[in-house]
Amino acid sequence: MKIGIGQTSVQKVYAITVIILLLGVLAMQRDKFFGYELFTSKTDVKQDAKYTINDIRILFSDASSYKVQNDSIIVFSKEHQIGWAYNTSPISDSIIGFASSVPLLLAYSNQDSLVGIRLLKNYESPDFVQKIKETGFMESWNNLKIQDVLNAKVDVVSGATLTSKAIIKTVKHRTGKILKQSVSLAVQTDFLAIFKSVLGVVLLILALIQFFRPKTLKRFRLIYQILLVVILGFWSGTFLSLFSFNNWTVHGIDLPAKLFVFAVLVLSIVLPLLTSKAFYCSHLCPFGASQDLLGKVRKNKLKLPNNVKQFVATLREKVFATIMLLLFTGVSFDLTNIEPFSAFLFRSASIPVIVLAVTFLLLSIFIPRPWCNYACPTGYLLETIRKPFKK
Repeated sequence: MKIGIGQTSVQKVYAITVIILLLGVLAMQRDKFFGYELFTSKTDVKQDAKYTINDIRILFSDASSYKVQNDSIIVFSKEHQIGWAYNTSPISDSIIGFASSVPLLLAYSNQDSLVGIRLLKNYESPDFVQKIKETGFMESWNNLKIQDVLNAKVDVVSGATLTSKAIIKTVKHRTGKILKQSVSLAVQTDFLAIFKSVLGVVLLILALIQFFRPKTLKRFRLIYQILLVVILGFWSGTFLSLFSFNNWTVHGIDLPAKLFVFAVLVLSIVLPLLTSKAFYCSHLCPFGASQDLLGKVRKNKLKLPNNVKQFVATLREKVFATIMLLLFTGVSFDLTNIEPFSAFLFRSASIPVIVLAVTFLLLSIFIPRPWCNYACPTGYLLETIRKPFKK
């Protein structure tokens, strides 16, 4: 059926309205709708992560006031100085955990011993942060002399590896700035991030070639999907998800650190709008590629009964609608636990996520892309953008 100009215009308005409303629902979860920065840059001069006297009192129980002097925070009890603190933001904001930087308050006594560490507002997974707090990880730094912090051996937290690694790097990086010493760990991480980004760009170019010329790389499709799983999945943990959409909507996108992901996001929205063909789900999603690879184990797939087909046909939109309703009504839950993508980061993934991922991967042996076709809320969001333009 040929779509007329008037109908096409209405559908464009519909698609754009859906995008705005969905982003608005996500933003409302954090009680913030207007006035946020869409783009941020950790290299730009920007305001420090916010802290209050209450944050300082958690570190210094008898603190009554504080004074900011240069880049340090002098803490007083009545009129007497009882210690000092440093905010790691924005100096160390280039160090990213699972989803964001991990701004900290580093508190020291007058004798230059570390009194404690306070994690300020961040956008890491609440489950990861809770695991870190429960293990006593934050207290393991206490009583270290400032000169000993750089060489301190602090173990990462199993189940919150990326976040705890980011905290360790942030503490050492900021301490190195205080002592005016370089921290080689941060430099190595930057080079590794650049290398990962280069590989990501190569995969993105290959995805674009397959999108516009499907037959060109058809014989290499298997190798390409393996690379997607290994590089974008297990190694760099790069994927689109409701969790990332929520963070970007509320917190903004750190372009220097997330330029590759931002490019993927833009292409995943623009290309389907222009061509009515899926881009990300078909060509860049590492979990989709994982299902395709396991699907090769068994050629003959199960044929679902008609009543099951009717139920699962609308299951994905029901899952999506339920999530949006919960967010809209203010129900608090960790968005990383409702999708299997973080299972690639298995050292940090929760048990429910791993169970979810394994379940759908096993199902993919018998049913083509079961997660993508019947459950994925992120896929449904991208499909909602594309669907009005199907002919």
